[in-house]
Amino acid sequence: MARRKAVTGDAGGTTQLALQAEAPIRAVPLRPRAGFAVLGAGRYGLTLAELLARAGHQVALSADEPARLLALAQTRADLMGLPELPALHSGVTVCGELADAIASAHTLIVAVQASQMRALALQLGAHADPAHVVVHVVRGLEPETLERPSRLLRHQTAIKKVGAMLGPALVAELLAGRPNAFVVASRFPEVGDRMIEGFASDSLRIYLSSDLAGVEVAAAAASVGAVAIGMALELGLGPATLGALIPRAAAEMARVVVAAGGKAPSAWGLAGLGEMLALRESESREVAAGRALGRGEPLTQVLATLGPLHAIEAVRTFAALADRLGAEAHIAQVVARILDGALPAREGVLELMRLGPMVE
Repeated sequence: MARRKAVTGDAGGTTQLALQAEAPIRAVPLRPRAGFAVLGAGRYGLTLAELLARAGHQVALSADEPARLLALAQTRADLMGLPELPALHSGVTVCGELADAIASAHTLIVAVQASQMRALALQLGAHADPAHVVVHVVRGLEPETLERPSRLLRHQTAIKKVGAMLGPALVAELLAGRPNAFVVASRFPEVGDRMIEGFASDSLRIYLSSDLAGVEVAAAAASVGAVAIGMALELGLGPATLGALIPRAAAEMARVVVAAGGKAPSAWGLAGLGEMLALRESESREVAAGRALGRGEPLTQVLATLGPLHAIEAVRTFAALADRLGAEAHIAQVVARILDGALPAREGVLELMRLGPMVE
């Protein structure tokens, strides 16, 4: 028989869990439709759950990682993965069962990697209903199909009110309460209203867009520019090179956005150029990867040093999408070849400079 146990963490929050000898942990269901559920317990998922709780909302946190969830329930922190947050807010309830988290919330926030989206969407299809609102924060496309996250959610679930919340907001700055901004894209006004209700504050501004395709594709491309910038910095190519690289990367992004059915201005907004600049100014892991590649380090060595990096997948999928759509994306294609070891970084830059005349 299952033993129900209250696990109290350092933050003073109590999480009700059913601990079974031969079964995954299972949370006691929260009050139906009590608030928000964050699905995904990585750095970004934990950060968004924390922000919602700080704003006074009841938040269910779940992921397809029973051992990790149990550790979070017991310690109320992930000091290795998210040292910026010593303890989760007491308003965050860790749920061992995804179905319990979904049942508790009116709004679902998906915070997983692009490669995990289909599996999560299938689980949502089994438990969510059309009354839910679902918003993802996924910066990338499904590797196998190049599908956008929102399309996976619509195809695999009965939920119609789907959106994306993307942009240059960084984990450390969000948790520190520094000024940040997101763009929320959806054709359903209620999606934007829910995100404003959940996140808008004196330090976090929410912008609204109806261009879901454009915002998703732009966000998928931001990592491409960040890796390319890191290479240019390591090669010592100077500010003039960056002054050319950054707007050309954004123009390339806009071409692919339009080819994918989006609107060009989304490439120049928060999810595209804004995210790229934030990654550059923060000397992000994406920029660090570009620097390492610029030094001639093979990708295996780069990943051994930096750990798993979604930007690698994002570069490859964005370059593949551009190729499929017939959109010019020379920077993405060169960066992808450098990642695969088919082209040295310096030779890649020279190749870009040797391109024929182009229109500004």
